[in-house]
Order: sequence, then structure tokens, then C-alpha cells
Amino acid sequence: MPEKNLAPVQYRVSFRQAENHRCDVEVTVPAEGADSIELMMPVWTPGSYLVREYARQIETIQARDGVTNHPLVMEKSTKNRWVVTTKGVSEVAVRYSLYCRELGVRTNWIERDFAFLTGAATFLTPVDRLDRKHLVRIESLPHWPNVATSLAKVDEDVWTRVAESFDELVDSPILIGDIDIQSFEAGGAKHHLATIGTDGLWNTAKAAEDVKKIVETEQAFWGVVPYREYWFLNLATESGGGLEHDNSTVLMTSRWAMKQKAKYTDWLGLVSHEFFHTWNVRRLRPKVLMKYDFEGEQYTRELWVAEGVTSYYDDLLLARSGLCSPKDYLERISKGISGVQSAPGRLIQPLSESSFDTWIKFYRPDENAINSRVSYYTKGSIVAMLLDAEIRSATQNQKSLDDVMRMLWKEHLQSGYTTADVLRAANATSGKDLSEWFHRSIETTEEPDFTTFLSWYGLEWKAKESAEAKDKPLPPFHGMDVSNQQGKAIVDKVAKDSPAAQAGINVGDELLAIDGYRVGAENLTERVSLYEAGTIVECTMARRGKLLPIKLKLGVQPAQSWTLQRVAKPTDEQESHWKDWLRIREPVQVVAPDKQP
Repeated sequence: MPEKNLAPVQYRVSFRQAENHRCDVEVTVPAEGADSIELMMPVWTPGSYLVREYARQIETIQARDGVTNHPLVMEKSTKNRWVVTTKGVSEVAVRYSLYCRELGVRTNWIERDFAFLTGAATFLTPVDRLDRKHLVRIESLPHWPNVATSLAKVDEDVWTRVAESFDELVDSPILIGDIDIQSFEAGGAKHHLATIGTDGLWNTAKAAEDVKKIVETEQAFWGVVPYREYWFLNLATESGGGLEHDNSTVLMTSRWAMKQKAKYTDWLGLVSHEFFHTWNVRRLRPKVLMKYDFEGEQYTRELWVAEGVTSYYDDLLLARSGLCSPKDYLERISKGISGVQSAPGRLIQPLSESSFDTWIKFYRPDENAINSRVSYYTKGSIVAMLLDAEIRSATQNQKSLDDVMRMLWKEHLQSGYTTADVLRAANATSGKDLSEWFHRSIETTEEPDFTTFLSWYGLEWKAKESAEAKDKPLPPFHGMDVSNQQGKAIVDKVAKDSPAAQAGINVGDELLAIDGYRVGAENLTERVSLYEAGTIVECTMARRGKLLPIKLKLGVQPAQSWTLQRVAKPTDEQESHWKDWLRIREPVQVVAPDKQP
């Protein structure tokens, strides 16, 4: 529990070098009679499971007597820890300069127009005072009139904020600049869409209306609102991604996204995903993550629930919110299924292992990733979708995965959950033993069985067609991804066991010609389509400056399509199941924050 009556850890953050991507941070710590004080900086941030070594961005650091300003001895003890010898002083002040030019939802970025600070990447703290209050004073610039963060104000001062613990400080990103803030209420709580960088190309009032629809749908799904105020920090940085927090989320997008339907729907899907995390993973957590260790990896096999189940519900709840048509929803989940089922890595790495190895694999993709691993986001969402159908089928549509998630919330909010707990909840909800189904889906690389899913909703796989005409064969298959890199056609990926792999083509090779005629990345597909499957062509490749003639036998495109469509004549039961799937079955009474015990 937070140490309420002890002196807080205090910070002062200033931006006199903003145009050079730097900020200055001073942390003041009461000595309280200690001979030394040890401070640390986290090496990772929750929600992004990779050791990022945030301390590498500290450029200069020094310790002084907080009262007299006399220097104190400070030594680095590990890669992310420093020990200050106090010499009997009453207060220690540590000042450091931080380089902030890593654009992402889990790092820091400072420039002329705005500053975005991630708690884990910004703040040092005493290792033995994590449960104390942490006070942050922001010294803004004249052209940065606003701050957006979930941290509470101190005495109504917008530039002074307080966290009840270091955990809350890490969990509360800060955005500073000229921010467009659109506010609304839902479920008895305040919400804010804080947008920066759109250059007037977004209708933020309309975006806030759409966000509100998502918020209300997800509040109704869970039946409880576990916060009093929530911030959507929306940065138009011509990049992407999101990161969840207890009372806020960070979203990165493009200033042009709202002008393009597909990209705007992607952004709404991101909002839906990150907001669902307010319940699933921020509060309802895998047991291993109930208490964060900011200095080391925490291995869990349950990210298929934390991220995969969330990935299933993000688009489904977008459809239930009325922001994604049933047709578009099928297209979106078809894309996810195709991505998994077309990747050879699905036959190599089980879902639970994908979660466990996230610290070394997921955030470090290379050219062989498609061949060696599977995503717990996308495959996890498929497993969740199929599990939902299994439960609905077993209970004649009386129960669903929705009920499983609400059961987990009720029973494991304080303790955290394991896969075994999820299985028990699924068994109790479905009334059947799903242990073999769980083992096959999560612990092995067996292909998913879509039979129940397809028949329950009246769906089928759309037949593959040639881009030109139905009666023409599909173009041959070669199995390599080629991109234009500075005018050269460079091989980026080679699929395992594909014709390109069997021919000996390597990642990094430059493709110059096919059968003696020049070819590039832009016309490779067109050129290959002129041949029939089974034809042997000669590819002229360049590898580290040496020309290589390589014989490539073109293969046959996989016949299986992973594009879903409704059957022509669904039964009355299938039509009922389909309609029920895309909306909340029974309205759930939302418990507002001020009504909760």
C-alpha cells in the first residue's frame, strides 16, 4: 500500500533544450538518516514486453545536497542503478539530462512542437520507496499551453501532478503542447480525447463521438467502470501503435487517417483494443504480472488471453458499436486469419510459447520471423473467436466468451489468473470439458478447427479467384517478398519450404532478371503471372556483388482461401446466431465509479 504520511519523491522536469530533443529532470529525495540512497530506472514498461534499457538515454547525471547544493559522491552500481553517499545531509537532489528522440508509444519524444514522456523512460526513483507518493512539477514552454495526463492535479495546479506510487507514475504518460481536448461523459466517468499534430485535418469532435460509442459498448460489456476519469492521448506522428494504462492510453496515428475510411477504422480498432485493456490486462492480469518487476523480465504463458482475447474483441466490439459494418468486420477477421494461416511459423511455435518468448522474439522480428514464430495477438484472437463459438454452440447460445471474461473479472481481479483458471471458467460457462480443446489450441501447433465456427454462424471460405477472371488459373507461387530499396529489387523474406527457398535464394539477394530480362519489385508479380506453375525459370541474382544464375521452379498457389463470407442461404438458426454475435446479447447494468463499493 502507498506510504501516505511519508515525504514524497519530488521531480522537476524542464525543457530548455526541447528543439534538441532533451529535457532536464531533477529528483529530490529526503535522506531520512540513511548513509546512502540507491536509485533505479526501469528497464521496460508494462504492456510492452521487451527490455528497452531506458537508462541508456541519460547523458549527464550528478547528485547534490538538496539544501546547500554541494556535490555528493554518486556511483553507478548496475546498468540502471546509482548509489548516492548522503554524508548526513537531509535531502538529496539528483539532476540528469535525458535524450528523448525515440518515437513510439513506449518511449520518449521531445521536439519544438510537443513533448511526450513515458514514465518508465523518464523517472529515476529510490529502490526502497516505490510505494510513496511521487510529485511531478512540469516547467512548460510558452507555446505549450496544455498538459494531458491521468495524474491528479495538486491544488488545482495543472502543472503539478501527483502519483500515489511509482507504479502509478510509470503507468501515467504525459503529453505537453498545444493540445486539442474533446471531453465527454459515459458511465458516470469523464473522458478526454487529447489530440496533437493533426494540423486541422481531423474532425476531433466527430472522433470523440465515435470514441464515446466504443466506450459505452465496452463499459456495457464488462458491467463496471473501474475509473473516474480517462484520457485518450492521440498523437498524429505519422506512425502507429498503442499502449494501455489504467486510466489512459497512448495512440499514434497519421494526420491523414481520418480522411481515409480504412485507416480511420483501423484507428477506431486501436481505440477499441487499448480501451478493452482497461479491464483485461491492466486490472485483470496474468498472475505473474500482478506485481511488476521494473528491472527484469516476467515470463507468462497467458498473453494469448491478455492480448489475443483483446484482439478478438477489439473489432467485434467495434461492430457492436455500429462503427464497422458486418461486411467490413468479416474482411478484418479474414485478414487476420490469412496472416496466421499463411505463415509457416504457425507450425513451429505453439501459442503458449509465443507468449513466454515475447521478451526475446515478438518485439525483435527479423526476416525469418514468418518462418519461426506466431503472434499471440493474431493467433490468440483466432483461438478466442473459435472458443466463443464452441461455448455458444455448447450452451445453445445462452452463454459466450463474454461470460467467461466477466467470470474471470469477478473471481481473479485480486489474485490474477493462469491458463488453468481460464479453462475452469470456460468449462463452467460451457458445461463441458474443454481441456483437450485448450491443449490442442494453446500448447500444440495443430491447425485450428473452424468447423463449429463456420456452421454456427453460417459462414464459408470464399473460393480463390484469379485477379483477371474466374476461369483463369492463379499466378504461380515463388515464396519470396521483394521490395524496392534505392532502386534495387531486394529479397526481404523467403518463406520456408517455398520454391524460392528450395532454389537457394537468400534474404538480401538482389533480383536482376528472369530468363534474361530485367525485372524489378514493381513488376515481379506481373512478370511471374506470364508463366505457368511448374515452369523452371532462371533468376539472375546478385549476392554481395557476385552474379548468380539460379534455377527456380514456380509452384502452385495454395488452394485454400482464408476469406470469410456468408453462405448464400443461412438457416434461421444461423441467421439468429449471426445477429446475436454482432451485438451484446443482454444489456448489462453498468456500475458507475461512485456506485462501486
